[in-house]
Amino acid sequence: MAVRAPALAEGLDWLNSEPLAISELRGRYILLDFFTFGCINCLNNLLTVKKLYEQFGKELTVIGVHIGKFAHEKQLHPLQQALDRYGIEFAVVNDPEHRIADAYAVKGWPTTILIDNRGYLVKHASGEQKLSEWSGRLSACGLSPKQAREKSKREEKRLSFPQKVLAMPDLLAIANTGHDEVWISDYDGTVKELFSAKQPMGMACHEEQLYVCESGAGQVKRIDLVSREEKVVIQGLRNPFDLAIVEGKLAVAVAGSHLVNLYDLQRYELVTSYGNKFEALRDGRADECQLAQPSGLSVMDERIYFVDAESSSLRKIEQSEVTTLIGEGLFTYGDSSEGEILLQHPQGVCAGIAGDGCGGGRLFIADTFNNKVKAYFPDDNSMMTLLDGLDEPGGISKRGCELYIANTNAHEIVAFDLPKMEKKVMAFRFTQKD
Repeated sequence: MAVRAPALAEGLDWLNSEPLAISELRGRYILLDFFTFGCINCLNNLLTVKKLYEQFGKELTVIGVHIGKFAHEKQLHPLQQALDRYGIEFAVVNDPEHRIADAYAVKGWPTTILIDNRGYLVKHASGEQKLSEWSGRLSACGLSPKQAREKSKREEKRLSFPQKVLAMPDLLAIANTGHDEVWISDYDGTVKELFSAKQPMGMACHEEQLYVCESGAGQVKRIDLVSREEKVVIQGLRNPFDLAIVEGKLAVAVAGSHLVNLYDLQRYELVTSYGNKFEALRDGRADECQLAQPSGLSVMDERIYFVDAESSSLRKIEQSEVTTLIGEGLFTYGDSSEGEILLQHPQGVCAGIAGDGCGGGRLFIADTFNNKVKAYFPDDNSMMTLLDGLDEPGGISKRGCELYIANTNAHEIVAFDLPKMEKKVMAFRFTQKD
C-alpha cells in the first residue's frame, strides 16, 4: 500500500531556500537527507547526497533535514557554518525538536528518503548510502543526470576551515581542510611549503617525515620535508582523523569506523586495532572495547590518549587496554569542570610533556562544541577552562609554553601563551616561490 509523504512541519528555520512544502512540489521527485553535522557517517552521506544534487538537481528537489544531537548542533549559526564548510547549496531545514523526523519515523542518523512525483514514499534507507546505487535508482525513475561542471582552480591563499594543527620544533603544519591543503609555516607566519591533500586532518612527524590523514581519500600520506617527496603509506581507511607516534608505531584514529589502529612505522602493517566498529562507549582490551568517532590523539608517558567525539569522552590506551577518564555514553554531554566533568563533542587533545616548558603532565583538550580549550589533570581527575569564545576548535598542539589551536569556523590559527594566559591570532604570508 502506497503511503503519502507527510507534510513538513511549519515554523522552522530554513537555509539556502525559502520554506518548501511537499504539496507544492508535486510533479518532482524529492530526496530527504536526515543528518546531524557532528556525525561522521552523516557527513559522508551528506557528501553523497550533494553529488546526487549536482547530478540530478534540475529534476530532483533535495532537502536536508538537520536533526541535531548535541545542543551546539541545534543552533542555526553552527549549522550554517557546517553547510559552508562542505559546500552544501541545496535547501536545509533545521529540525531541532525532530518534528519532521518523527513524522517520517526516522530512528537514526543518517536516513535518506525518496518521495516520488505523486507525493508518495518510495524508499526509506538508514545509514550511509552508495552513490552508484542511488544514481541508478534515480535514473530508473526517469531522471536524467547532467554533465558535471569542472571547478575553477582556486588561486587565493587563505585559511578555510582549518581542522588540525601540528607544532614541530621549528615548523608549524596546518591542515587547511577547506582548501584541501597542508601548509608548512615557521613560527613567524611565513608559509614555506604547500602540499595538496584530500580533506586533510591530523598529522604527526617523525625524522623529517610528516604523516597526514587524508580523510576525503581514506588514507595516510607521508611527506618528506626535505625532498618534498609524497607517498601514500596506508589506504582503505574510513575517515582517518588524527595521528600519533608511540614506540615505533603509528596510531591512527579512524573516525568513520570507530577504531584506533596501530601500524608498524617501518612496514605500515596493522599491528593492533582497538574497537569493533560498533559505535559505543565500552572499555576493555582491543577485541572488547568500543569507540565512538575517535577524533584526536596524543601520547604521554607511552600512553595513548584520545577523544571520542560522539561520546564526548576522553580515553586512554595503556597496557593494551582502553579506559575512560571522562564520559558516560553517547547521549551524556555538557560543559562542566566540577562534580561530574562533562565535555561536548571534543575533537582535539595534546599532551603537556614534563620538561617541555609548561604544563607538564596535563592534557589540553579542544572541547569543540563548547567552543573552549580546557586543561585536564590526570593525577587528580580535575579540569579547568583555559580559553573560551572560540568557534568550533578542531585541533590543538603544544610547543613549549604555547598552545596552537585550529579555530576551525573562524578560519584562523590561535596561539595561546600559557604563562600569560593570552591569545593571539596568527597572521600568515607566503614566500615568493608560492
